[in-house]
Amino acid sequence: MNPKTGVEYARTFFVRENSKSYDKLVLLATLGQDSVWKKKIVSSIPSNSFVLDLACGTGILSSLLIKNQNKVVGLDLTLPYLEIMMMKGLEMGIVNADAELLPFADDTFDCITTSYLPKYTKLDRLINECFRVLKFGGCIVLHDFTLPKNAAYKFAWTKYFKLIKYLWWRDRKWKNVFANLDTLIKQNDWDLKIKETLLDFGFTEIKLAYLTFQTSLIVSAIKK
Repeated sequence: MNPKTGVEYARTFFVRENSKSYDKLVLLATLGQDSVWKKKIVSSIPSNSFVLDLACGTGILSSLLIKNQNKVVGLDLTLPYLEIMMMKGLEMGIVNADAELLPFADDTFDCITTSYLPKYTKLDRLINECFRVLKFGGCIVLHDFTLPKNAAYKFAWTKYFKLIKYLWWRDRKWKNVFANLDTLIKQNDWDLKIKETLLDFGFTEIKLAYLTFQTSLIVSAIKK
């Protein structure tokens, strides 16, 4: 049997049943690091930029971008998550669409951000679309989980996922996610491909920063 695609995982992970508890869950499951990571993303975005936030979900990152005085359009594949975001009353545009086929004109946005998206995509399609809708001189900032390369960090990462699975195995809303998320991260090597992919599509000034014992990565680049 062929392994699932990232989109297949995404469609089974993010459903109406767990949309209301996502914000609290992501903070707990990352031991508060989600907030740290997202603040680092926002620190790379100039104020007063027109920003496309891909895989915006319930709007955690989008809300921080708005507080940073940015005009934001959020795009996500999962309508129930967007419905939760709309309930927050954020002043932003909202689009229900696929990040690999963006419904925007060329050279539209000053910046593009995304958190937890790359592992679900075909990286070349994602980067191609991002390059297309970014203005020249615009920046892209991508963030997602990674499998640690350091042996000690990898050992700790494996043990932590076992703990997470144990803690949430009775929660039907999240059991499927934690039963399969580590598999998805293991089989996806987006962090090893991202620099070459960005270069292939014409991005420059590429910076990679592994965070929290190599468990996640933030990548930034400029369209020139």
